[in-house]
Amino acid sequence: MSKTGVKRASEKERERLLRIISMCLLVERKGVNPFEIKVGDILTVLKKYLPNWKDFEDLILDAEAINSISSIIRLQGDWIKQRSSSLYIDPMLLELKIRLISPDELVKIFSLSWHPIIAMNRLSSKRVKEAIDYWNQLQKLEDRISTLPEPSLNLDFITLEELVKSKLVQRGTFQDMLQSLYEELKEKASVEGKVSYWDFVEDSTYEDTIFKAYLTSFLITYGYASMKINPMEEEVILIPFEEPTNMPIKKQSVSIPISIDYDSWKKWKAKRT
Repeated sequence: MSKTGVKRASEKERERLLRIISMCLLVERKGVNPFEIKVGDILTVLKKYLPNWKDFEDLILDAEAINSISSIIRLQGDWIKQRSSSLYIDPMLLELKIRLISPDELVKIFSLSWHPIIAMNRLSSKRVKEAIDYWNQLQKLEDRISTLPEPSLNLDFITLEELVKSKLVQRGTFQDMLQSLYEELKEKASVEGKVSYWDFVEDSTYEDTIFKAYLTSFLITYGYASMKINPMEEEVILIPFEEPTNMPIKKQSVSIPISIDYDSWKKWKAKRT
């Protein structure tokens, strides 16, 4: 309280305002879904803090926070326009729909949407005859294959272990890799029931980190775990389920892009070593 009895802003309130501004800037720079920012909740906080701002610097900070929120609202508008104009659909949901369509129905859809770049009404009879003559003069496929040179008999064979070591193939099936990663996630989250996304996907090399992040996305998609994002704290949390829920893909309402660039990985790795 000041001498006049008016409550003044605390350092905690200023820090929260700075986090709001930083969070909005992060969304703008990284291209994250702007709807992850709960604009209504933040405006409620700003409205609550407004009477406490008495210093000129605090008022400037408040104005900057309002400007940052305005940018987020603009991004939300652009996000909606982009997806409505391009008939946006989640790639995973599209893949699921295609897999559920029967082959006959898929052929029917393809034939209706197929627009060949060459049509008979665009060709003259002379060009059609030339094309037919060209194909008729071609050797049969088996004759052309027989003229190819024989492969050398001095072939060097590479073992499965060497292929795995060079990362050209993975040991085990994709389902085996998911199950192994799921067990690792449950083990790391056994104490608190959750684990930081970044702590979980971090590996000894950048390539291994990217691959682990790739597999982790399937853990979430296929119902092995859930992801929670705390935008105020810039925190991403993984929570494994006791058992896989076999949740269908269509229940995922949004896709969350998470950028892992090499420079950020190096800085992050250096902090942990």
